[in-house]
Amino acid sequence: MRELSYSGFSVFHDEALIPAFNKNIPVCIKNTNEPAAPGTMIVAEKEEHNGPVVGIASDKGFSSIYVGKYLMNRELGFGRNLLNILVEEGVSFEHAPSGIDSMSVIVRSDQLTEKKEERLLRRIKQELNVDNIDINHNLGMVVIVGEGMSRRVNVAAIATTAIAKAGVNIQMINQGSSDVSMMFGIREEDIDQTVHSLYQDFLSRLCQLDKNKKAVGTKYVLI
Repeated sequence: MRELSYSGFSVFHDEALIPAFNKNIPVCIKNTNEPAAPGTMIVAEKEEHNGPVVGIASDKGFSSIYVGKYLMNRELGFGRNLLNILVEEGVSFEHAPSGIDSMSVIVRSDQLTEKKEERLLRRIKQELNVDNIDINHNLGMVVIVGEGMSRRVNVAAIATTAIAKAGVNIQMINQGSSDVSMMFGIREEDIDQTVHSLYQDFLSRLCQLDKNKKAVGTKYVLI
């Protein structure tokens, strides 16, 4: 729930559940337009009857700082030094997808004034001696949240297929090591159709699952 709230699911503040979580208190989210409906329960342990994905959230207003340097992976402390520059400039990072010779740092765009952006580019170029550096604005993040998603071979496939159906190009993918979230970076203008397509695909598969349940102990698998 914290992952969803942080990623744009505004029904809850991203820190509001911590006291309830610490005391193992269940929380019920109700539909304002349909208050008599049972709502959604947030509990410490859930029975997995509808697959690993429990929610999809999105948010806008991100920028990506792309840094490329040959043999970056062999340079001790490169990532730390890059993040230290951000700290000294008063910029916090959201995600940091990386490769062997490249690293992208995702930040909130409202932290980057024109002067601060110029200063960051200059410092990173000079102090880290990088080969390439660029900042891309107008990025949106779509996050799929659930439990045990990395252990399901079809979750990423369903998500990327749904995004492709929407005619949207994926800028970056990042799956959290916590195994509860999968993030897709896309252009801001593609947010709505991406979320709509993801909901359609995952919900249609859940409906199919209800019709074709195959029990594995007390759990079910996606077909």
